[in-house]
Amino acid sequence: MAAATMILRRIARRKRSSRVFFCNCNYNYLLEDELKVCGIQLSHFRFKTTTTSTSTNAAIPIVELVRQRCKSGNLNMDEALDLFNCLIQQKQSLTSVFPFNQLLGTITKLKKKTPQSQSHHHKTVVFSLFKTMISSAGIGIHPDICTFNILIKYYCQFGHVNLAFVVLGYILRHGLEPDVVTLNTLLNGLFMKGKTNQALKMFHNFEEKGFRFTQITFGIMINGLCKNINPDAALEFMRDMEKQRNFNPDVQDYSAIIHTLCKENRVMDAHHLYREMTNSQGITYSSLKDGYCLKGQKDEVVRFFNSMVGKGLKPDVVTFNSFIDGFCKANRVDDAMLLLQDMNDIGLTPDVFTWSILIDGLCKAGRVELAQHLFERMQNCGQIPNIMTYASLIDGLCSNGRLSDAMELFHKMESTGLKANVVIYDAIIDNMCKAGKLNEAMKLFRSLSMKDMQLETRIYNTMIKGFCHEGMLSDAESLFAELEEKGFSPDNWTFNIMLQGYLKKNDTNKAVEFLKVIDKKSFSADATTASMVMEYILADDSNHESIRILREFFLK
Repeated sequence: MAAATMILRRIARRKRSSRVFFCNCNYNYLLEDELKVCGIQLSHFRFKTTTTSTSTNAAIPIVELVRQRCKSGNLNMDEALDLFNCLIQQKQSLTSVFPFNQLLGTITKLKKKTPQSQSHHHKTVVFSLFKTMISSAGIGIHPDICTFNILIKYYCQFGHVNLAFVVLGYILRHGLEPDVVTLNTLLNGLFMKGKTNQALKMFHNFEEKGFRFTQITFGIMINGLCKNINPDAALEFMRDMEKQRNFNPDVQDYSAIIHTLCKENRVMDAHHLYREMTNSQGITYSSLKDGYCLKGQKDEVVRFFNSMVGKGLKPDVVTFNSFIDGFCKANRVDDAMLLLQDMNDIGLTPDVFTWSILIDGLCKAGRVELAQHLFERMQNCGQIPNIMTYASLIDGLCSNGRLSDAMELFHKMESTGLKANVVIYDAIIDNMCKAGKLNEAMKLFRSLSMKDMQLETRIYNTMIKGFCHEGMLSDAESLFAELEEKGFSPDNWTFNIMLQGYLKKNDTNKAVEFLKVIDKKSFSADATTASMVMEYILADDSNHESIRILREFFLK
């Protein structure tokens, strides 16, 4: 396949002196009362009014090659552009726009894989290809509604909803009929930009003109209203559609509203809506689970399980894990442990996620001994701990001052072939610093770069905090400088740590100098920093320059 592509590339290169696409379009140009993008004059072209694209000449090799490469999942931008140029070279023998649509659609999906440095290039490519396509319209290649839908989706993905609507305007003025995909994409784009009123207005305008929306459209509207306004607005919309359009909401529509109600702690409203449904599925159970667990309503959880069984939906391991996780997050680990017993009672085998969730919950509740017992028990049951399991237990041991046990577990983990992540190293380094073992902590910190470990601000903060706690401010300053030199961004925690270090050493002059620098970076003092500063201000009623600046900054 790669060889065939190379041959086609050579043929195309012989037939052209330069690429037919242009990647330096300027979005500031406007179309004449039409498509306000890239300055392309389209008004003299006529387009077919078909709403589907199908290939009618599969015998053409380039068409088949495009189809296969687009479906392969490993097509890159350069090859896609070469294939496009090959299509252009054979335009007179093509009878369908379908292969062009395939390539344009695939290129828009390459957006997520495009490096940041090439993002502007990528943003111009799709319309540049579209421009080239339009220039060939007079000799057999006619963009159809699918082509325009790709362009609309492309603009919505990049947040350029205004340009997407310009494309819609062009479609309406030039004889093409937008289909439901066109309007669904635009509605979704409006909601993504938070333009809820415009989405509602557009929906009702097209509805008044007799446009028939689909179940997917109603789902987009309900989901968008939930995210951008509130669940009551979404519920009102759903009720209106039920009355006016005989709309039958499905489980996804109910689930969106129930999930939002639970997030707002309106569990009873969510429960009433749940009981209204006739076809309950997992996502709704999950939303109600979160609500019940956060409110500590264990009896409702039991009823919920019974209701699932009554509807023929047997709770599986995933369902149990979801409820166990909910109880752990609500700091109700005893209830979570009871669910583990319930799993055994009905013959379900807990998986590695079940054990890991419980171990993490127990550690965060300070019950490390029970977490260790569970760690041994899971292995006796044939489950192999994963990196999440080790990370939770190591962090729990460190948080409870059991560094030696944490290190023993750390070495055991390494012996299994698992590689520690940043969370594990951060917990160990933090505990070493708290134990006064700064040399060991720094040695471990420096070793991370040799382990191909991707450092981040968080682990620098831990080391800086260790130095500041011991009054080793010069070392802390060196790490702070290194943090910035390596391209990381100090965060608010970094600033507070450094400021607290200066105040702890009674070095108000350096504290003020540092404060002047970070004040330009949207610094906000945390409770510890504010408390330390207030102690200085109250203890010193002089008008010394440094005290005066601290007073002005923190009492403004």
